[in-house]
Amino acid sequence: MADAAYVGEKSGLAIGAVAPVGHAERLETMVEEDLLVEEVWSSAGHTHAVFGMEPTELVRLTGGRVVSVR
Repeated sequence: MADAAYVGEKSGLAIGAVAPVGHAERLETMVEEDLLVEEVWSSAGHTHAVFGMEPTELVRLTGGRVVSVR
């Protein structure tokens, strides 16, 4: 698990506020295949802001690779 300093350096955001897009540098993104069945919710760049989207849109926006993590 990444610590707060690493998360801030790589994403440009604080832990609890890391959105799936808009990072300080390009990150490898993996999307759990079990998320592909219903709307997903994510942090929106602030610890008190979230947004929902279709899972296929999450994959498209992040350029993520669909994987089985479990």
